[in-house]
Amino acid sequence: MNKKQLLPLLITALSGLFIAAYVAWHVNYHYPIVGWDHKYFFTRLIDTHLHYRVNGFTIQWYTPSFGGGLPGYAHPLNAQFSIPQILALFIEPWSAVLTSYFVYVLIGYAGAYLFLRRSLNFGWMPATLGAVLFSANGFYLQHLANGHFNFQAFPVLPLFLLALFDKRLSIPRAAALIALGGGLLIYSASTYPTVFIGLSLLITLPLAWLIRPEMFDWPRLGKIALLGGLLALGLVLSKLYAVASFMRFFPRDMPDVYDVPLKLAPVGLFLQLFGVMGLAPLYTLTGQNVTIIRELLQAYTGAYAGIWELDLSLSPVVWILIPGGMLTLAYLVLAKRLAVSPLKQRLLALALLAFAAYLTLEFTFARGYIYPVVRELPFLRALHVNPRFGSAFIFPLALFGAYTLQLWTRSLQESRALALFLPFHILALLSLGAYLLIPLDRLQERTFFIGGLQDVYRKIEQGETFPIDHIDDINDQRTFDDRASNLKPYEVLFGYNLGTFRSTVEVGAAREIRDGYFNMTNPAGLVYPEVNDSSPWERIPASQQEQLEDFLARRQPDWKIPATQKAANAVSLISLAVMLFLFLPKSLLPARPGSAAR
Repeated sequence: MNKKQLLPLLITALSGLFIAAYVAWHVNYHYPIVGWDHKYFFTRLIDTHLHYRVNGFTIQWYTPSFGGGLPGYAHPLNAQFSIPQILALFIEPWSAVLTSYFVYVLIGYAGAYLFLRRSLNFGWMPATLGAVLFSANGFYLQHLANGHFNFQAFPVLPLFLLALFDKRLSIPRAAALIALGGGLLIYSASTYPTVFIGLSLLITLPLAWLIRPEMFDWPRLGKIALLGGLLALGLVLSKLYAVASFMRFFPRDMPDVYDVPLKLAPVGLFLQLFGVMGLAPLYTLTGQNVTIIRELLQAYTGAYAGIWELDLSLSPVVWILIPGGMLTLAYLVLAKRLAVSPLKQRLLALALLAFAAYLTLEFTFARGYIYPVVRELPFLRALHVNPRFGSAFIFPLALFGAYTLQLWTRSLQESRALALFLPFHILALLSLGAYLLIPLDRLQERTFFIGGLQDVYRKIEQGETFPIDHIDDINDQRTFDDRASNLKPYEVLFGYNLGTFRSTVEVGAAREIRDGYFNMTNPAGLVYPEVNDSSPWERIPASQQEQLEDFLARRQPDWKIPATQKAANAVSLISLAVMLFLFLPKSLLPARPGSAAR
C-alpha cells in the first residue's frame, strides 16, 4: 500500500472510530449515573442474563421478576437475542451495552461509506463525508444516552441499500444481508427504527435513482428483494408471532395529537434537524441561553417532550452543502454539463420522492390523509412521540450532502479536492462537540444509578439465582436483591400509568392460596390462554404447584406453546441456518460433483 492509498484509508477509518468512540463516551459520561430509561432496559438485560444462567441458551418465555409474573420473549421490547445481551454472556453487561453501541455505529458508518463509494460511485472523500454526516447525528446519540436501548439498531439502515445495490455481493448473499438487517432490528426490540428505516428507504431509493439510475438493475433488485424479504420474514417469524399473540390483548393505542398549525410544523421539523448541533453553537456565539433550545423545539413541534426526544440534528455542514448542491445541479443541467435520464423517468422518480417525503411528513406531524389509516395496522398503533419519525430524513440529507461534494470535486485534482473536503469533514466531526455546550442534565435525564444492577450481575456470576418467594411494592431494580416480584412494574406496554394493567396479585407470599389460586400471575394466560385453559390476568391455579415452584426458581414451567408458535420457531431456526450458510465463504462450501475435474 502506497502513501496515496494510505491517506484515504486512515481518514475514513479513524473518522468512523472517532464517532463510535464519542457515542460510547457520551453515553458513559456520568457512569454509574446513566440515562433514566436504562432503568427499564438494563433491568431486563440482567433478568434475561439470569435466565440464561439458570436455563441455558433457551427462549425466556416468561419471567417471575416483574408484576407478579409477565411474558418475556413475547414482549416487543424484549431483546434477549440482541448483540448486548449475547455479549453479556462474556463481559460485564454495561461494557456489553457500550460495546454494542460502538459496533452499531461502525456498522452504519461502514455501510454508508460502501454504499456511497461502490454503488453510487462517489469518490472516497464524498463517501467519507456522507458516512460521517449520517453516523454523527444527534437522534441516535440522544436516544442512546437517555437509555433508549430499543433504538440501538437504527444504524443498520445502509445494510439494506448495500444488499440491494452492491454488485460484488451474490444474490443469495445479498438476500442474507437483508435478513441479517431485519433480524438485528426485530430481535433487538428496535420496532421504532424499523419504521424509521422503512420511510427513509422510500425517500432514498428515488433520490439514488436520480443520482445514478444505471445502478438499478431491476431484475437483480427484484430477486434480492424477494429472496431477502422472505428470508428476513422467516428469520423474525417466531418473534413476530409471539409479540402478536401478546399484543392482541394489549395493543398500547397511544395516538399523538399536536396543536401546532400545519404551516408551522415544517419549521419545527427543520429546527429538529438543525437541532443541537446547529442551535447550540449559534446560541453560544450570540450569547443566548442554550438551555432554551428545548422550549424552542417544543413550541414548533407541539411535542412537550425532552430535548432527547426532539433533537434529530445533523452537522451544520449539511445545511451548507444542500443549497449549494441544488444550485450546482441547476447550473449543470441548464448548461447541459450533466447527463440526465429521460424526462418522463425523472418526473416519475421526483413524484415518488415527493410522495415518500410527504408520507414521512404525515407520520412526523401525526396528521394527514394516509397516516390515520396506516396507523391502524398491527404494531403501528403502539408507536407514538411522532416527531421521532423525522429521523427518516437523516440518511437522505446526508446522501445529498455527499452528492454535493461529489459534484464539486469530480473534476478537481486530488490535492484541490482534499483542500475542499477537509474543512467540511473536520467541521462535521467537531459538530459533535455541540453537545458539550449544554449541561448534560438538560440534554438527557441522567438520573439512574446502575451500580446496584452491576452488583446483581456479579452475584449471578458467582452462582446466585435470586429465587422469588413473595410479592412486594418495590421498583423493578429491587426485585433481585429482595427475592420478590413487584406489585407495579415499570411496564410501558400497559401504558405509562399502567392503564391496562389488571393484575390480581397482592403484597404477600407468592405461595399463598386465595380462591384456589397462588399469589402469582400465570403469564401464559397473557400470551397463549387458549392452549393453557387460562385467561389474561388469571393467577396460577393451586393445582399447578410444580409449575409454580419452577417459575419461582426461575426455571421455565411446562406451560403449553401453540403449534403455530412451534412452527414459527422452526421456520426461524431454519431461516437462521440458511442465512449463516449463505454467508459462508465459497472455500468452506462443499464442492459440486465433478468440479475438481473441470
